[in-house]
Amino acid sequence: MPQKSAYYQPELTLPDLLNRTILINPELFIGYSDKNSNLTVQTYKELLDEAKLIAAGFFNLGLKQGDKIIIATRYCRETIEILWGSFLLGLVPTILQAPATFSGDNPPLVKLLKVFELLNSPYVFVSAEVKDTCVQLEGKIKHRDELVITGTFPEPNLTPDDLAFVQFSSGSTGDPKGIMLTHGNLMVNLDAITVGLDLGDHDKFGNWMPLFHDMGLIGYHLTPIYCSISQCHLETLDFIMNPGLWLNLMSRQKVTISGTTNFGLALVLKYLKRGKQIFEWDFTSMKALLNGAEPISVKIMQEFVDALVPSSLRPEVMMPVYGMAESTLAISFASLRNRSVATAFNASLLDREHKAQPVDASDPSARLLSEVGVALNDIEIRITDDHDRMVKEGFSGHIQIKGPSVTKGYYNNPGATASTFCGEWLRTGDIGFFFEGNLYISGRYKDIIFKNGIHYFANDLEELACTIDEIKYGKICLGGTTGRETGDECVIAFVAGLPEEKAPETFRELRMLLRSNLGISIDVLVLIKSNEIPKTSSGKLQRYKLMQRYLTGDFDDRILLPDKQDYL
Repeated sequence: MPQKSAYYQPELTLPDLLNRTILINPELFIGYSDKNSNLTVQTYKELLDEAKLIAAGFFNLGLKQGDKIIIATRYCRETIEILWGSFLLGLVPTILQAPATFSGDNPPLVKLLKVFELLNSPYVFVSAEVKDTCVQLEGKIKHRDELVITGTFPEPNLTPDDLAFVQFSSGSTGDPKGIMLTHGNLMVNLDAITVGLDLGDHDKFGNWMPLFHDMGLIGYHLTPIYCSISQCHLETLDFIMNPGLWLNLMSRQKVTISGTTNFGLALVLKYLKRGKQIFEWDFTSMKALLNGAEPISVKIMQEFVDALVPSSLRPEVMMPVYGMAESTLAISFASLRNRSVATAFNASLLDREHKAQPVDASDPSARLLSEVGVALNDIEIRITDDHDRMVKEGFSGHIQIKGPSVTKGYYNNPGATASTFCGEWLRTGDIGFFFEGNLYISGRYKDIIFKNGIHYFANDLEELACTIDEIKYGKICLGGTTGRETGDECVIAFVAGLPEEKAPETFRELRMLLRSNLGISIDVLVLIKSNEIPKTSSGKLQRYKLMQRYLTGDFDDRILLPDKQDYL
């Protein structure tokens, strides 16, 4: 029987959690940190009172239990208050990234319009700055101040099997899909997270990740409410503009649990390299810094730890994790309070024979991967071949999961649901393997590049490419296709921030690097701008969008082909 925490009550729903936390300790709070690292505090009781007013406003608008709404607000506090107003009335909310503008063809707007159509034109709640500009959704756009908040509202009759909210995927490989999560899904996964992090009243959460992402919403907002802990939030845009604000928050508020993506770690390192003095921070309170949501770079992770060791960040605090919205959030954690394990594997064997053979890290064939630990309570993980048959430990394949925290499917999308499931098992789309009991992630199946009958993961090739001085992390994307004229397998490199005069030499250097290390080469280099690199809400590269543009000829005037002597 899986271990359960003292907080576990399977019959509870989200409104029950907020009420329970207030009864346990009415002084617990949410802190909202501003651009000057000043903290505004809202107790959970104050949140409940505000949410009740909003729920009454929803009811006066004609909304009832089970109705859908979209929350696309800009600020953490307004997002959280509207979210809990919807929970109290039994609505089914979806949180999306707020478009900076409702004109043009910007990705957040495109996604919002698609989700709006999929959810059958629900009300969309936005921030005051943009409420009069949303001509595409006329009649459905609302701001919280427009709600009539007089009177009361009927309390919903919720059960664990009822839909709590629809979490839309970040769309790294296509159109967003609405992941249906019930109150029961949430209670199981929140408890597994609580056990995995050994959470108690001595903990405090700190977060910069967006609430429209499952890691921000479930990991750093709902989890502390589940186990009656205070939480602090920094606006994501403020973090991107000044990553030091996150370090300030963790240090000043004595945060014990926080998290980031590889993208976030790289931003902090770039900030630190600008010469910021780091000795003013004190991270002795930190218990776990979760690292997930996108491929983990061992190099960047280690550089981050090394940079903050002088500020008392212990190496064992860094905690690689694996999860996805389809499993509510968390799937596996590295061991708490132990230094995470990075292992070098023979890249050739892994790519050609799918075999995980450890080698010395200095070996030219080495590919360094980080473990992401073992399955959390109530989650089972298996590795299969292309025909859904289990493979032995030490061999890579498709990662599949099952358990009571796993979604039953995608909203209004039976085709995607059917193709994602293999009986009770959900196909994650990730490739990985078990080695010495720990799970390792190799990459995404849809980001595999085939060359000479061998598969390579785009993220591995990109990390190798970043060892060239002119190529910066996050500024290169690789994709594979068949040649337009020859029909041969073709590898395309999209590089941003590369001066045109340096492009030919960098191209030659990149080709030689991959050829000498892996026996493959780059066939085409495309010069792009930094703002042309498409990313999901969590920072994952959307390589397929660049490949689509390449195949339709969008980059024909920015293509470099190898010199003839490069083939010799």
